[in-house]
Amino acid sequence: MAGKHSLDPGLYRQAASPADARYMDQLAGQAETPCATDRRKPRIALVVGPSPFTMMRGWEFFITSPYEGISCIATVLHNAGYPVRIIDVRYAVYPLRETLRQVNEGADVVGISAGEDHYPFVEELTALLKEKDPKRPVILGGSLVTSVPGIFMEHTKADVAVISEGEITVLELMDAFTAGGWGERRLAQINGIWYRSAAGEIRHTPPRGQMPNLDCVPPMNLSLWPQAKHPLGLQPQIIASHSRGCRMDCTFCFRTTPQLREKSVERFRKELKVLKEVYKTEFIMFSDLTFTTNKKRTLELCEAMKDSRIHWCCMTRCTDVDPETLAAMRAAGCDMILFGVESLSPEVQKAARKGYTESLVQRTLRNTQEAGIVFGGLTIVGLPSETEESLDHLCRWAEEIQSICRVKYLGALPGTEIYYGSLKKGIIRGELEHLRWLSTEQALVHDEFLNYNGLPEKVMRRAYQRIFDSYCKGPVMDFRHWPENFAYFYPDPKKDWRKEFSISGAPLAPGAERFLLPHLTEQSAENARYRRPASAAG
Repeated sequence: MAGKHSLDPGLYRQAASPADARYMDQLAGQAETPCATDRRKPRIALVVGPSPFTMMRGWEFFITSPYEGISCIATVLHNAGYPVRIIDVRYAVYPLRETLRQVNEGADVVGISAGEDHYPFVEELTALLKEKDPKRPVILGGSLVTSVPGIFMEHTKADVAVISEGEITVLELMDAFTAGGWGERRLAQINGIWYRSAAGEIRHTPPRGQMPNLDCVPPMNLSLWPQAKHPLGLQPQIIASHSRGCRMDCTFCFRTTPQLREKSVERFRKELKVLKEVYKTEFIMFSDLTFTTNKKRTLELCEAMKDSRIHWCCMTRCTDVDPETLAAMRAAGCDMILFGVESLSPEVQKAARKGYTESLVQRTLRNTQEAGIVFGGLTIVGLPSETEESLDHLCRWAEEIQSICRVKYLGALPGTEIYYGSLKKGIIRGELEHLRWLSTEQALVHDEFLNYNGLPEKVMRRAYQRIFDSYCKGPVMDFRHWPENFAYFYPDPKKDWRKEFSISGAPLAPGAERFLLPHLTEQSAENARYRRPASAAG
């Protein structure tokens, strides 16, 4: 996007140094011929933390599926000969205890992935890891770390924070560690990190930038996930993508990799073949921020998928589909498209830099349904310039179409314009406390929220509930891979659902205790045994 970018300018750079070129060649070569695991190399554990998010009926797979981010990091390390394991505690009853147990089984280096609601878990886990073994390196990565690395380095016990794409950076870090450790001089030569000096000062190197060619990133090795050892085997639903980044610049959206980069169609075709033949994949949730950015390419992708016998769902913009594209998507196995509608108000759309009109949304809804694809609306309550009248209009539209897949209160994700605007207005009074607060969001009507536009709380909650009651079922209704403590919730406006819902995540994210149902109190108390006392926090 021309002009001033809303995110950190360093994220818009391109990986172009000699080291970048060397590692991209290495990634591509080892994708074709992986190295044998070298037991002399450091053992690496990669941790996937818990989330309090509620998964609606038909979306249960989302909290158990393998997904690309951590899969790609694990795969490049595995291909380079490092012993690597993924510790997935997204649905563990006691995630801190379970993580420590698995790390203590054998890990020389620990990497932790941090999404928007993971800060308290990361804060407490890093402290416990360092208490157990102060010399064992801890690496952080993920979207939340990329957006506010200084806070993570100041308030957690991590040694290094990896910014933006991690494949090259993590590999360079591990090669340096294997060759003799992380001396201050060596760390200063690795782009894209924040680290501590010998004197304890927090420092950072220049941004690495995005890889210009995603074909060098190896296909995911899903056998590295613990689910692969489950008696049922890997679940047939996964989360994947054909691109990174987005050409748009919405004020409420944070992108770890803002520039649009794509895999070649041929590489995409090969990856589908592996997913189907090796991992028996039946359904893919494509996590691309805008799946249909380019019509010609979308038609080519659909042609590549047409004979794969894989059903799929994706996200895109109402501006980026037409009847021809939708027909091709349906023929290729697309069951549902999630459209970022957010609001029908022209003023809200303009303030958020969405570029929609209500007539466009209605036309897209009609065309999608006529193509035989489920239209899934994504909406936000509380965007700037929203009024009581425009919210009511959005609610009436949702009640009419009964095809909403997600409603959220406006969340000020760190690194976004909304976030910095909230700081300036005093809506966010402390950045650290805000990170802890983000971990309590369950995507339910009783969530706390930031009131950016000044509307009465009851207006916002009433709107949320009306849209929430207009949910449609998700795309996977035959989900079979149930963790022991996993349950789902699907709203039925004819029942008092508040007494009946159960979720997989509420007891899992430290800081969310006040939202627990009574029957989860015992779990909460057990979790507390594995946390630092409040006086030691921060």
